[in-house]
Amino acid sequence: MKKHSLVVLGLLLAPAMSLAANTETVDQKVQDKVGGHGEDPAAFVAEHDLDGDGKVDAAEFEKFRRARFAETDTNGDGVLSRDEYVGEFERRLKHAQGQTNARQMKQADVRFNVLDKDKDGKMTWDEYAASGERLFKRADRNGDGVVDARDNQAPDPEGAASGK
Repeated sequence: MKKHSLVVLGLLLAPAMSLAANTETVDQKVQDKVGGHGEDPAAFVAEHDLDGDGKVDAAEFEKFRRARFAETDTNGDGVLSRDEYVGEFERRLKHAQGQTNARQMKQADVRFNVLDKDKDGKMTWDEYAASGERLFKRADRNGDGVVDARDNQAPDPEGAASGK
């Protein structure tokens, strides 16, 4: 479960949240962003590159930040209350989570179609069980029929085969 949570968090903060088109307004671009990304230059550019030229200078960054500040200052008083600041981040996070949820639901549809071997729109126990068997075999790295801490020490057979 921790690994799944980390994957979801990675998806939320990934540079894949780059701008879709140069025709968006600054406010639309500001709305679609989640994190700061100071430690990751590529993610930083993906988030703050308003004109889509692949780079961000100090003036462009300030323009982005001023737009974000103005959007966050919901009462227009020129300062951010805790509620405005936290609320703005919560809105961006919920938006990103919604995008992640939509992708995951699409993936669930794909998985169903893969598991529904006879393509009748229904999944039998045998079709469902087959994916569980594969999952268990991958988790049982040492092949002893039990998934436990010893499997963490065994090599990942799929990782070795794919060069991971």
